[in-house]
Amino acid sequence: MPLYELFCIASHNPTSPANLRQLIDGIARQIHSSGGVVRDMKSLGVGLTLPMRMRANQQYHTRGDHFTMLFDTSPPVLKRLEGTLRADPLVVRWTTLKKGEAIKDLNPTPDPTIKWEHPTNRSYSEY
Repeated sequence: MPLYELFCIASHNPTSPANLRQLIDGIARQIHSSGGVVRDMKSLGVGLTLPMRMRANQQYHTRGDHFTMLFDTSPPVLKRLEGTLRADPLVVRWTTLKKGEAIKDLNPTPDPTIKWEHPTNRSYSEY
């Protein structure tokens, strides 16, 4: 399964963060129920001023809650997830980035020009 990163801006509710928790929980449940794995979630800020006024769901937004989510899932599930985000009235903006598909894309091998020395090959005077 490919690794994706979701960046999302949700509408800000100054009285309660329950809507934001419900949105994140719904996304994570949809990924888990289809056999995917959520690797990481990060809050980038709550109630941040947006760089410009954004319109979504027939409303203008000047503040937003930002978060990212790193997850593994299949492309058909990603398409369903994007449909869910498109229909959700809490989501102002979102984008998904494909980080990699194979293990070698996710964890590249070190440069072969670097010579690694084993510590047992040194003499005692070098320590």
